[in-house]
Amino acid sequence: MDNKYDEYKYFGEHVLHQSQRRQNFSQIYLTVNTAIFGIMALLVKDSGLHSWNLVLANLPLFVVGLLACVVWVTTIIRFKKIIGWYYEQLRAMEKGIKDSYKFYTKEWDTFSQKPKSSFSDLEAVMPKIFIGLYLVYALGMILAAKFGVL
Repeated sequence: MDNKYDEYKYFGEHVLHQSQRRQNFSQIYLTVNTAIFGIMALLVKDSGLHSWNLVLANLPLFVVGLLACVVWVTTIIRFKKIIGWYYEQLRAMEKGIKDSYKFYTKEWDTFSQKPKSSFSDLEAVMPKIFIGLYLVYALGMILAAKFGVL
């Protein structure tokens, strides 16, 4: 790098890139989970399967959905660490740049510190909601099969 500003600019671009990647991954996982629920609904409505056969037909979808949610949460946590590291570097760089507005330091202090929740923390709620939905749906199907409602 030619100077401190170029390095600072480079790190700033990487923060943006990592944030965009995290959002893209979350969109993919949201789409996958939505598709899984759509397939499960289709099985219930149109497959002609009943009782335990329907539960067993949905079982692989439950497993794949739960695994996708676990990977989704893990991905968000990893991106949070990576982005946090970049912010640390940027804040350290701002200390060494004379007359810097300290944009990243101010942004970090305003939006990312506790008790406030970071975007990553809020984003990690979505896969947890899906996990809950999978568990409630599975329990409902098991109970419906047990009591002959399916």
